[in-house]
Amino acid sequence: MGTWNTGILANDAAMDVYGFFEKLYNKQELDIETIKQKTLEVFGMLTKNGEPVFGNDEWLAYALICWECKALDDKTLNIVRKISIDRESLEEEWEDLTEKRLNEIKKLLLKIEIPAKRKKTIKKEYIVNVPFKEGDCIVFKDENGVYGGLLLLQIIKERFPEEPNMWTYNWGTTRIFQHEKPVMQDFITSHFLMVNYGKTIDGENARWIIEPSLWIQGRFVGSVKNEDTKKEIEDYLSTKFEVIGNLVIKKLPEFTQSYGSGFSFSHKYDQFEWEKKHPESIDLSYPIKDYGKLSEDKENKGWWKIW
Repeated sequence: MGTWNTGILANDAAMDVYGFFEKLYNKQELDIETIKQKTLEVFGMLTKNGEPVFGNDEWLAYALICWECKALDDKTLNIVRKISIDRESLEEEWEDLTEKRLNEIKKLLLKIEIPAKRKKTIKKEYIVNVPFKEGDCIVFKDENGVYGGLLLLQIIKERFPEEPNMWTYNWGTTRIFQHEKPVMQDFITSHFLMVNYGKTIDGENARWIIEPSLWIQGRFVGSVKNEDTKKEIEDYLSTKFEVIGNLVIKKLPEFTQSYGSGFSFSHKYDQFEWEKKHPESIDLSYPIKDYGKLSEDKENKGWWKIW
């Protein structure tokens, strides 16, 4: 779990609970009691007998947003009271930051013991329309006029059923690196790029030589704050990337996931420059054809030859 400071919402666990509740609240599709119940269920905050499961971070975040939505119940308030006097548990988790954390909890308790004057404002969500599907072969062109190729291997939609806007796109970066615009044959005959970010005795420019790994990037897209931002991202996706065809994904390569928000891709110039002098370093372990293929209809028609 990531912890940033001693604030009530300053850690991953708290923000997960708060964010989940807030998204359901903003949608206004469920009544507040149902939202509360779903949050408790999804994060396993109660036993089968209805007793609280601690997670102090989760309960404090839950209490805060319940209060903000004018839906705080006595049971939740009492849980916060118990957390505020359980110094032993706080010391075990927070050590020399115990006093600061305790002060934050006491401030929260003082706040929520008095009903909120206004109910939390409902925020409209603007969901970005990503115009790509699994198997899409996508080209991009950098500022130096060099083209690259990406294969969209997987779209993950099941982060939470209630968060259809939080989709993750797993992209495989190909070895396409050329001044001519790629065609489908370039994708079919290419390979996934292998890189490594470890240091080696050969120096900084050879860091991909030892223990190389696939350059698979997970890009997630969520809601944005306003219509202008939504349009800006959608315009970027429609102008900076072009789908030139689609492959049927046969299987996924094994890879270590790395995540980042938004869509931006660039070439590994340092790697390609190294390979010019050290062609034996080129790793062709993952040919695209092992993981994607043309549909039978297009294959039978020799479809790729016309690109």
